[in-house]
Amino acid sequence: MKIAILGASGSVGRELVTQAVAAGHDVTVLVRHTPGPGLFDPRVTVVQGDAGDPDSVNRAIAGSDAVLSALGHAKGSPQDVLAIATSNMVAAMRAHGIRRLVVLASPSVTEQGDRPGLFYRFVRLAMPLAMRAVTLDHRAQSRLVMESGLDWTIVRGALGFTDGPHTGRYQAGPMTPDAGRSISRADLAECMLASATQGTFVHALPLVSHKDE
Repeated sequence: MKIAILGASGSVGRELVTQAVAAGHDVTVLVRHTPGPGLFDPRVTVVQGDAGDPDSVNRAIAGSDAVLSALGHAKGSPQDVLAIATSNMVAAMRAHGIRRLVVLASPSVTEQGDRPGLFYRFVRLAMPLAMRAVTLDHRAQSRLVMESGLDWTIVRGALGFTDGPHTGRYQAGPMTPDAGRSISRADLAECMLASATQGTFVHALPLVSHKDE
């Protein structure tokens, strides 16, 4: 399967690339800067550009079967970086006839079937206050994805990301009182990749977490 990955140089993005290559997929990444030696497997096709530039996004995803975005907010990035990049992705995917889109979002994004417990009810109240611009951008991204007409999945990571191992043991689904507070970047990447390649969670917003001990 031919996969395009945006945000590939970030912590979750690097895991996505590693797992996709290991699974035998043909991977193209869009990065702003020339990657350092050893950052990506030699089999990865690197397109240098910016997710905020429509032409860069178009070049990166052309010919792909699926597009995955692990983009996040970095120092100096625009406050609406996710919304801008998503608009570019959706436009390019429509132009090339690409249907499958999987994006990473925060737990501040809500879903109709959610039944959050006390912890995530607090998170939903606190995040817009503590990280207003980031929260608004995640929600704007999600609206654009849901209105795109594509076969989309919005994977919501638990509140805390860890450098824990790739276990393949995690829970993914609506936000419930059983949702854990953290997820390893490796397991989060596995869920995103599986969603893209296996067609799971289409038109859904699973929260991915490890069970709290």
